[in-house]
Amino acid sequence: MTNEELLRRVNFDKPDFSARSSEVYDLGEGKVLKLYFSETEDASIDREILNTKTAFEMGCTPMACYGDVKINGRRGLILKKLEGCSMTNMPAKNPLILFKAGKILADLHAKVHEKEAPQLKDVRMEAIELLEEEEVFDFLIKSEKEKIKEYILSLPESDHILHMDFHTDNILCDGDNYQVIDWMTAVRGNPLAEIAMMNFLHHEAELFPGSSKIKIAFMQMVRGSIYNSFIKNYEKMTGLTEAESHKWDIIAYILRLGNWNIDFERENLQGKITAFVKGV
Repeated sequence: MTNEELLRRVNFDKPDFSARSSEVYDLGEGKVLKLYFSETEDASIDREILNTKTAFEMGCTPMACYGDVKINGRRGLILKKLEGCSMTNMPAKNPLILFKAGKILADLHAKVHEKEAPQLKDVRMEAIELLEEEEVFDFLIKSEKEKIKEYILSLPESDHILHMDFHTDNILCDGDNYQVIDWMTAVRGNPLAEIAMMNFLHHEAELFPGSSKIKIAFMQMVRGSIYNSFIKNYEKMTGLTEAESHKWDIIAYILRLGNWNIDFERENLQGKITAFVKGV
């Protein structure tokens, strides 16, 4: 499909879905366009192409990537359209999903973590590069960064596929079929790093900015319950435990702060990183 055809076919004033870094448009013929905002770096887009293609080839997602395009100065990916509703929105259609969401997440995680992809970026190197390059870590002095770097390099290297943004918005539900989407943050490494990130996402990550306190409190309770079910089932399936994952907490904090730098989370994450340095 040429750029001219895309411009004729798509109403760029009305995306079907908007996220932090992109907008999604239905192209018909079983395809969608994921169009990145102009400030998204080329390296991040190139990485998502590699990650998505790898995840598809390894059977971690049915989302095929058909290539990239450039529209009005913005880069985009043409992807296979997946049917379904995000797990976040599913309770409005089927409240019973809340009682099995944790087990579904555990099963999906276990299947992804079984796969190995040495071509992906090492999660440890990702954390170190963010620590050294992103201004949000300027609250640390050089010796503190070196201490963190030394600790991270002491953690074991591994080639298991990690998604690292594995929350209910990135799970599509189509009947009893559940599909993992959005592989921009995927890396390779020890699955315990993913568990550390899951712990943060389900307890401390920002929830629906602008929502009422009542809604936030309710969703906090829901996601905590989902996490408890998830970790119980994941431990049973894999033999890995939440207790073991705490060795990887620092990587989860650095990736969350360096990749997203969300105002609501910034002070909390910087505090956790500072506490880690003092405790090493």
